[in-house]
Amino acid sequence: MNAAAHSNQPVRRAIALVFALQGHSFEGLRLKQLAQMVGQAEPKTLRDLEVLASEGIAERMATKPEFWRLTPRLVQIAIAHQDEVARLRQRTHDFEQTYACKP
Repeated sequence: MNAAAHSNQPVRRAIALVFALQGHSFEGLRLKQLAQMVGQAEPKTLRDLEVLASEGIAERMATKPEFWRLTPRLVQIAIAHQDEVARLRQRTHDFEQTYACKP
């Protein structure tokens, strides 16, 4: 593995954890389950989850601290993206209407 590919491994592991956690926000997943899903040892998976937690992406569940889940942050990002697309769609519509008018 070259140096660039090796330096990207933490990012790839974090993304794999985000994908593994999707769809489990209500019940969460245990560390062992997540480690198996991403094919990593539990200590490395825990470190990666702690990084995601420090960035506000993942969290331990308050009622079940042995379980992890995604935070609402990713949903907020998706909603912001959807809002941006809607604004751009409206601007495009307005532009088309302006130029579609006959003199």
